[in-house]
Amino acid sequence: MNKRLKDKKMLSGIIAAGGFLIILAGSALSQQTALGQNYQGVYVDGTFVGYVAENVDVKDVILQARRKLAEESASRLCMDYEWSVKTEKKPFVRLEKKETLEEQLKKILAEKTIESRERAYTVAIGSYRGNFKTLDEVSDFLNQVRKKTDEDNAYTVVYQTLEGQIGGILTADLKKAENEDDPAETGEKETQDMQASSLAGVSLESATQLLDAVTSDAADFYKTGVLDMAFVENIEVYENYVQSDAFTTADDAAAEVTKEKESNKIYVVESGDCLSVIALDHDTKVADIMALNGLENADSLREGQELIIAVPEPDLKIRLTVGEVYEEDYEEEPVIKENDSWYTNQEEVLEEGVAGHRERNDIVVYENGAEVSRELAHQKIMTAAKAAVVERGTIVPPTYVKPLAGGRFTSGFGRRWGRMHKGVDWACPIGTTVYASCAGTVIQASYNGGYGNNVVISHADGRLTRYAHNSKLLVKVGQKVEQGEPIALSGSTGRSTGPHVHFEIYIGGAAVNPLKYISN
Repeated sequence: MNKRLKDKKMLSGIIAAGGFLIILAGSALSQQTALGQNYQGVYVDGTFVGYVAENVDVKDVILQARRKLAEESASRLCMDYEWSVKTEKKPFVRLEKKETLEEQLKKILAEKTIESRERAYTVAIGSYRGNFKTLDEVSDFLNQVRKKTDEDNAYTVVYQTLEGQIGGILTADLKKAENEDDPAETGEKETQDMQASSLAGVSLESATQLLDAVTSDAADFYKTGVLDMAFVENIEVYENYVQSDAFTTADDAAAEVTKEKESNKIYVVESGDCLSVIALDHDTKVADIMALNGLENADSLREGQELIIAVPEPDLKIRLTVGEVYEEDYEEEPVIKENDSWYTNQEEVLEEGVAGHRERNDIVVYENGAEVSRELAHQKIMTAAKAAVVERGTIVPPTYVKPLAGGRFTSGFGRRWGRMHKGVDWACPIGTTVYASCAGTVIQASYNGGYGNNVVISHADGRLTRYAHNSKLLVKVGQKVEQGEPIALSGSTGRSTGPHVHFEIYIGGAAVNPLKYISN
């Protein structure tokens, strides 16, 4: 009896358990609940979104959500997010349908949108960037810049892709408009018209021969009018996506790129240059050049020296090449007769030259109205010039250098304390090496009153140099020395207020300012 009762209870339990499992299975099938199989947890920026079955392609679902967001937006969307999945196996977890997960991701990604961007054409000129809605607006902008030089609309803006450039990047330049006459041809026609009118009264045969000859000359040589026009700077145009408030207008862009801004340029000092002329040529001030380059005085320039100059320039300039015809007086290059016993800075005019007169045709290049080069293309001599005859030396004259390394400049050439200071001084520690400023022969090496221990050297060009107040002399009278050879050690002997090198240069027996002759 008891056994039968136990079996009956066991059977009831099995039936109940089976029914529960059937209920769970039905629930899992209807609600996609995990019963122990692997599934995926989806996360965006570390935040849980939902669970999906293991066979769902989460990456594809995210792409579909992004695609739908983009279709609903009129502009390009930029988002900032990271997504990840984690494989899990807990039972009785609700799994989302693929469509439901897509909607949830779409809502989350919409919140991750950092900005919307619009398609644009970006113009790059050096450091300048301008964004335009269409290529026509770009052309309008560049044509506004062109028209400041090309009022007759003889040229137009063109685009091309150069070989070797990244696809999609265009370069912009100027090209002669096809409906305009060639300036060179126009100039030639005007020349022909003037020449033909001057032949009135000449026989037909003679006139034809003469006109053909003259016209041939004009066609072969004379170049007049506008020959070429181009942008100076490289202009690149490429497609881009920018924020809606990043666009500019053609008017604003043209005003911006043609506005002068200061930019630093390097100028190399040439022989005969002075700061005032350099400043005038570059539309700046002497004080500004001195400040930029740390110059203590305006007379300290030397040939080959590099100067930083702040030059006002726009971002975009127009280069204009034109042919010009005009008359001028001219001189022939002198005939040089070499004298091997003279220095190159010595010369004498043996025969005076005579100026001539000519008509010349120049090819001139302007950038924003400023002439940058001029080349003679053709000339017609009206009155021939006669060249001067000049005798000139061939021996390179000696140079002079500072007689010590370092030192602090303390006193210049000129009157000081009521008396003439015939040289320049550099303060330095006792024992500093003193060098020969130029090659020559020692003519004095001894104590000499106020100069103390001094050395005097005679040079091949007839000049003398003196080195005074030394503590020790390293040369003797009659000794030949080379430029830069040690001749003494600095000191404070003679009439001296402290250790220093006193240096003098004499020309024709008179003391001169050494700073005008030493190269460093």
